[in-house]
Amino acid sequence: MAPEQLLQEPIDHRVDIFAYGVAAYELLTNQKPFDGATPAEILEKQMDRSDFVPPRGHNLDIPIALERIILRCLEQEPAKRYAFMSVLAHEIQAALYV
Repeated sequence: MAPEQLLQEPIDHRVDIFAYGVAAYELLTNQKPFDGATPAEILEKQMDRSDFVPPRGHNLDIPIALERIILRCLEQEPAKRYAFMSVLAHEIQAALYV
């Protein structure tokens, strides 16, 4: 869940963009970006990213442009994420030359 959900703050469509980032991270690395046994532990990992491993730290085959997209989706602050999925989709197409 996005940090704002775990903090019980107002949410909007950008929680789905965060969720996409988590799914993409897991799909490409076979690891969780923020691991924890409880929602509190997961939130702690999301807020203190001192030991966060970028996707290419697990899988060097991930293109740098795709890693940047995933990291933007995983931003703590919703305003730093993509504003719309359509923009995200366009960026992915450009990164993967599709």
